[in-house]
Amino acid sequence: MGICLRIRRLALYDPLAMSELFSEDDIQRLVQSFYARVRQDDMLAPIFATKIKEDAWDAHMDHIATFWSSILRKSKQFSGNPMQKHTNIHGLTPAHFTHWLALFQDTAQKVLSAKQAATVDMFARRIAQSLQMGLAFNYEKSGHIDNPFSDFGIKTRGRR
Repeated sequence: MGICLRIRRLALYDPLAMSELFSEDDIQRLVQSFYARVRQDDMLAPIFATKIKEDAWDAHMDHIATFWSSILRKSKQFSGNPMQKHTNIHGLTPAHFTHWLALFQDTAQKVLSAKQAATVDMFARRIAQSLQMGLAFNYEKSGHIDNPFSDFGIKTRGRR
């Protein structure tokens, strides 16, 4: 089950209320502001630079805006596999997710209303947790000893 589908099934998710709470302009403002900060961030910029070339940032931000629109406005525009994209990022650790969340939350608080920022933060935390659990499983499944996500305690079948 994809991340977007899992999030849509959350008990707190009211699609009509969410589409009224967020405009596409709100989402664009959040994404543009956040990635402007990511590109200058000492910890995150190098990770993103391994996957997003300088001339591909606009396309990446548009793609991420459709992701957030699908979550926050139930637009159904997003197509992609966030888990697969993140499993292909070498060197990604829980510290990156923690830092990403802090920067994302701070950006949301600066460019959105308090209610919007709190809502975005709730979804971002759940997405980060889901991605990290998936990464933990992938490390375990592949037999890596150096699993940076081992705190999630994921064990594949047949392993103890």
